Amino acid sequence: MNFRRTLLPFLATLALVIVAGCSQKAADNAPAAGASSDSLLASSPIEPQQGQLQPQTDFQPQTTPPAETPTPTPAPKSEAPKPKPKPAPPAAPTATIAQGTGLKISVGAALSSETATIGQEWQGTVSEAVTVGNLAPFPAGSIVHGVVDGVKPAQKGDRAVLVLRVTSIEANGKTHSLSATADSIVAGSTRARNVGAVAGGAAAGALIGKAVGGSGKGALIGGLIGGAAATGAVASSKGYQATVKEGAELVFHVDQDTKLKL
Repeated sequence: MNFRRTLLPFLATLALVIVAGCSQKAADNAPAAGASSDSLLASSPIEPQQGQLQPQTDFQPQTTPPAETPTPTPAPKSEAPKPKPKPAPPAAPTATIAQGTGLKISVGAALSSETATIGQEWQGTVSEAVTVGNLAPFPAGSIVHGVVDGVKPAQKGDRAVLVLRVTSIEANGKTHSLSATADSIVAGSTRARNVGAVAGGAAAGALIGKAVGGSGKGALIGGLIGGAAATGAVASSKGYQATVKEGAELVFHVDQDTKLKL
């Protein structure tokens, strides 16, 4: 009985101690819980109320753009190789026909002082090749072009005169301008009757110069038969014509140095 009386107050005191201890623990744990709640509120300060969500009316759904078809890249054009420049052709050889060079020419058609006119054209061929060094600018057979440079028909007491001149020669596919003159052809000569007469001497030269219009061509004398004989022949002449037959050969002399491109 005394033991019970002693034990009850003890148990009551122990119970109070235990209850006080639990209350203290609850008080110690309360700030930690509050701090944890404050941390959650700091990380998510506005917590949406459940059941209060509203859809956004300005939301535009994103559409996937159609895939672009890649444009094929054209293959680079291969440039054609540039042709190599052609080497310059070698310079054409040249030859100079010196003044006074003789050209033996066959006349292609008959000419007569009776019908010929100044400036009348005629043709012939080179009878013998003309050479310069190891070149032959005018081989035999080259075509010759010429004109009647002076003419005087026959009259009694005056001899007929015919003067021919070369103007160009065709050779090796090219035409070369060239001036060459033959001795004046004077009618009445027994020396060259088939071609014409060539008078000589000062009197004959003056007469021929007058006959061709003062051109001075009469100074080109091919043969001399003496001044007196020439004068007598002129006085006694009854009107012989100066003629050149077809195929007759005449020697022409180059009037001045002439450079040719062959």
